[in-house]
Amino acid sequence: MKTILIPTDFSPHSLRAMKFAVRMLANNKGVKLIFFHATETHIHPRTPTNLYKDAVLFDLESNWERLKEMTQRVLKRLGIEKPPFEIDWIVKHGEFLRNVLDTIEEQKVDLVVVGKSTTTGVSRFLLGSESANLLEKSPCAVLMFPAKCKKRTIKKISLASITLELESFFADLIDFAKLSDAEIDIFHVHDPATDVEAFDTDGFLRRLKTGYQYENLKLSFVKAGSSDTVDNIDAYIDVRKPDMVAVASYERPWYEKIFNSSITKSLAFEAEIPLLVLKRTIEE
Repeated sequence: MKTILIPTDFSPHSLRAMKFAVRMLANNKGVKLIFFHATETHIHPRTPTNLYKDAVLFDLESNWERLKEMTQRVLKRLGIEKPPFEIDWIVKHGEFLRNVLDTIEEQKVDLVVVGKSTTTGVSRFLLGSESANLLEKSPCAVLMFPAKCKKRTIKKISLASITLELESFFADLIDFAKLSDAEIDIFHVHDPATDVEAFDTDGFLRRLKTGYQYENLKLSFVKAGSSDTVDNIDAYIDVRKPDMVAVASYERPWYEKIFNSSITKSLAFEAEIPLLVLKRTIEE
């Protein structure tokens, strides 16, 4: 992972996500952190065009300065005087999600780190859904950091697997794990009637370790206790207590978009530890 985008709205939860990302990359060279903010200018609708343009320019410049100052304060608090990574600041005018998606494409972003608020109920869907929509619509991996999470380092990542078909997204997970030399525990949720004893666990792990040149891999089998995938993942997290949970999202066919709820969004709203959403595509 070379380019990491960190959006912020200057709220406490986005500040925590920023601190987590900087701390995670404190000793990593060859990466670029882009701190991002989207601003909207609210003025009277009858304001002359030239005055509106001046107001927009003022908002862009003032928020760019604010973003830079906020970043420098974070670096100072973490004791990072000379960061080994490259830093850039981008402020755009307009709607948050559209501007983030545009920036991902323009900057060839590999990972987005975003904070998750503590909104609940109706507010959750009005405000929290923006970050959840980013999880689904982003073409690259997204890491969501919950507001109340106190994790400082990532040493164990649990990857939820339903099929054990690890495709291109797994390479992105390996790249992420290498940032902190974290253990990856692949846990396969299976039907109670499935005979998992016959599975060649050692051979499966050996092929992964050789193919991806990463030794810190494990495989666990979890008998489904519920028909709800999110419930099964939550139950595993409660027992194994990983530092982060990872799932693979994908572009769903039109009929799945109608009839199936989004596991990714459900996890985004319920997660109390960092959630890493990896990307893959499937054929229609």
